[in-house]
Amino acid sequence: MKLLAELVGRVLQLAMTLLLARGLGASDFGAWGVLSALAVVAAELSDLGLQGTASRALVAGTLSLRGILRAKLGLSAIFLAGAFAAWPFFPMLTPLLLYFGGAGWAEILGVVLRARGRRREEAAVIVALRLLGLVLVAATLHHGGAGPECAWALAASTVSPILLAAWRVLCTEGNAPANPAAAATIPEPGTRAILLASAPLAVNGGLALLSLRVELLVVSALLLPEEVGYFLAALQVVQVLNFVPSALMSGAMPALTREGMKTSAHPNDAVRRRTAATVAFAAAPASIGLALVAPALVFQLYGEAYRSSAAPLALLALGVLPLFLNGVFTHALIAAERASWLPRLTLARVLLAGVLAAALVPVAGAMGAALGFVVSEVVLVFLGARATRRAHFEVRVVRPVALALLAALPMGLCVWPLRAQLPLAVVVGILVFGSAAATLWRSPRLRRDLGYS
Repeated sequence: MKLLAELVGRVLQLAMTLLLARGLGASDFGAWGVLSALAVVAAELSDLGLQGTASRALVAGTLSLRGILRAKLGLSAIFLAGAFAAWPFFPMLTPLLLYFGGAGWAEILGVVLRARGRRREEAAVIVALRLLGLVLVAATLHHGGAGPECAWALAASTVSPILLAAWRVLCTEGNAPANPAAAATIPEPGTRAILLASAPLAVNGGLALLSLRVELLVVSALLLPEEVGYFLAALQVVQVLNFVPSALMSGAMPALTREGMKTSAHPNDAVRRRTAATVAFAAAPASIGLALVAPALVFQLYGEAYRSSAAPLALLALGVLPLFLNGVFTHALIAAERASWLPRLTLARVLLAGVLAAALVPVAGAMGAALGFVVSEVVLVFLGARATRRAHFEVRVVRPVALALLAALPMGLCVWPLRAQLPLAVVVGILVFGSAAATLWRSPRLRRDLGYS
């Protein structure tokens, strides 16, 4: 239910992005993207890992809802003061801060509903948040609104989902927790203790948000506004695809966690092998196919005005494969109880991306930023693989990646002459890759090696 809601939400969010790109133009869309990137990172200050902490603590009964919400209210009060203090200097930044801060409230209340077994109601909150944002932005653009008006429309779109979620939380207040034995002894530490408990997730969350936006921020500082808009349009496509490994790994986490809890006397890695294979067979065709059809895809999504986004998108597509694999390593470390290692890995990616972007963007513009993105993700793959080995929970990706690329090769050869005809290229690519993967799948030995049998 959660994954379905996120999928629908991503589609609605992509539709809103396309409306903004077409309605604002490349220059204003670039400014919108930079301010949004700053706002979403800054909005982490109103959460500081509380949402991630709540998703486990409310089920396990290790922290009370009252204590978590009290900490969230305190952070939000400070965040709101900062948001309105920025208004005279950055008029469009303030409503974007309010939007991402409000979205955080809707999401943490959705976590409460999920912990109480109200998955459908959490899904309704997520979809309502994205749908209202799309509708209000579309109405604002239709009536001639510009960037600031669209930002305020987004800020207003969070009010109804927050009220809906709060109402449903109050209606389910009497529900028993998932751990009834601990109901009478749920600890309620002070705000400081709760924030300290969520600190590792807060640090990694902020770095993860920054990680996929480093190149955009450097581009915004060094290039013209129109060039920022072109790069942002390409980057948005890759960021939307990042939903795929998140969804796959969310489904695999229970099995990965169980495998991580086993002792070294039972070194079975079947779950890790088949998880790596599943992600690799999703990433390889996505990466190769996106690189081939990038010009046609940009035209269909953004229009002729964004034709300069095609080349950066084709290069960014090469980063899809390592981006997907890094999701595997991240979740494997969490399953192995090594979540505290994640901030260091993410920080390494942020620093490397910043250095590469600063060196390459002045020389090659948006293409330099795209190249820095790809190199940073590839380096993070090696760091992630090394970390899982050190955690004695190694994830082997070389063999599944090689097989996935082998299966994607015929697809690439068939799509190449059709790359200008997007619908036909997509259909042919799916059919050819499916046939090649099915041919490999017929080998019982291969299925066993990849952990499927």
